[in-house]
Amino acid sequence: MIDQVSAVILAGGKSSRFGRNKALADYQGTPLIQRIADRLTPLFADQLLITNTPAEYEFLNWPMTGDLHRDCGPLAGIQAALLSINQPRAFVCGCDMPLLNPALIRHLCAIEGEWDIILPWLPDGPEPLYAVYAQTALPVITELLQQGKRKIGLLFELLKVRRVTEQEILAIVPDLSCFHNINRQHDLHAISGGND
Repeated sequence: MIDQVSAVILAGGKSSRFGRNKALADYQGTPLIQRIADRLTPLFADQLLITNTPAEYEFLNWPMTGDLHRDCGPLAGIQAALLSINQPRAFVCGCDMPLLNPALIRHLCAIEGEWDIILPWLPDGPEPLYAVYAQTALPVITELLQQGKRKIGLLFELLKVRRVTEQEILAIVPDLSCFHNINRQHDLHAISGGND
């Protein structure tokens, strides 16, 4: 088990491009979010699902809480997570990334230093929903939300961020498929199998 870190899944998106709740879409015979929960449960003693529709996810048997700031996107989900977890840090991912890589997650969680955020920073930008957030990020997140600012990218200008480079990532995993996410129906069929 990974110490001092809670696993958090954000399941609050509108899934507008997908056409229905993608977290519950069938992926290889299992709801997409079940696949993600199954990847995280062996790694973390503490788990938390962020959702404003908890009845939909009772089958997961994960603790759940909702956003304080409704309709403010993932930033509000991260705030809700940091307010609710029992650990000093959280590994936060979306509900649409079925190929999560346990070795990479362990690496992110093991990075030492007083970082507010530890996240993959690929050539096309950061992966904020495959990242570790410390409780120390909470005041800045709360202040942004209170100001009506909901863009996660603002955090990277205001907090201590450890960028995990593509080169560092590829020393652990064979490729970048673990970052594939499901936005449209055809994305479900375009990816397969997991990189354990």
